[in-house]
Amino acid sequence: MSQLLWTQKQDVGPAARSNSAMAFDSTKDRTLLFGGALAGPAGSTPSHDTWEWDGDNWTQVADTGPRSRSDHALAYDSARNRIVMFGGSSGSAYFNDTWEWDGTEWTQVEDTGPAQRSGMGMCFDSKRALTVMFGGGAGTTRFNDTWVWDGTSWTQEDDGGPPPRTLHRMDYDSARSRIVLFGGNTLTTKQIQIQVANTGLFATGSHAEYRTVASFQYLNDTWEYDGTMWTRVEDIGPAPRDSFGFSYSGKVMLLFGGTDAGNAFRDTWQWDGSNWTQRQDI
Repeated sequence: MSQLLWTQKQDVGPAARSNSAMAFDSTKDRTLLFGGALAGPAGSTPSHDTWEWDGDNWTQVADTGPRSRSDHALAYDSARNRIVMFGGSSGSAYFNDTWEWDGTEWTQVEDTGPAQRSGMGMCFDSKRALTVMFGGGAGTTRFNDTWVWDGTSWTQEDDGGPPPRTLHRMDYDSARSRIVLFGGNTLTTKQIQIQVANTGLFATGSHAEYRTVASFQYLNDTWEYDGTMWTRVEDIGPAPRDSFGFSYSGKVMLLFGGTDAGNAFRDTWQWDGSNWTQRQDI
C-alpha cells in the first residue's frame, strides 16, 4: 500500500477555532468554512465568519448571514449548487434553522423541521439528490432520527437506525451509493442509591436518597444507509471517539483524529466498504 502523507499547506487565514464546519463546492472548486468556537482568555466564543480555501489560500467571503454558532453541519448540494447549513449551538441555545450559501451570500430558507440540536452528521446523497441528516444532541438529549432536505422542506425518513449520538461524522460513498457513519458519543444515565445524613437540631442517623448520574460513552461502530434502512457493518477499527475529520476521497472514506474523554488522536484511517485500515499515525 502506498504511503499516505499529510502536508501543511497554510498557517494563515481564519482565526484558531474548534467545532466549525466545512464543505467542498465542486462547481467553484472551493472549500467553504463557516463559524466555530474561537478561543479567548474568557473561554470560547462562537463566530459567524465565512471563508473559502482555493487549495493555496484562505479568503474571507462574508461576515454576515447566520448568527454565530458552533457544532453545526454543512453539506454541498451538487444538484442545486448550494451549500446547506443546519443547526448548531451558541452557549446554552440550540438552533434548527436552515441556510443556503449560493457562492455569494447566505439565505435562510427554513426554520422548521428537525428539532433544535448540534453535533449532527450531514451529507449530500447525489443519487437521490437529497441532503441527509442524522442524530445530534441538545443538552443531555441525544437523537437518532434521520431527515432529508430536498431544497424546499425537511422530511423525516427513519428513527430506527444507529443508537442516539452526537459529534459523529458521515459522508456519502458515491461509488457504492451508501452513506457511511462512524463513531460519536452518547450519554447514559442511571440511578444510584446513596446514604445521606439526617439534618435538624436533634436529627441522628441517615436516610437513603436516589441520584441520577450521567456518563459519556464514546462509540466506534460503523453504519451504512442506502436510502431505505441503516445497517451496522463493522464494530472494529479506529478507537472510540468523536469530533474527528471524515471525508470521501472518491475511492475510500478517510478519517483523521478526534477525541475521547482523555485523548486527542492524530491517526489516519480508511474505510473501503468492507474493512478499516490504519494509514498513518504521525
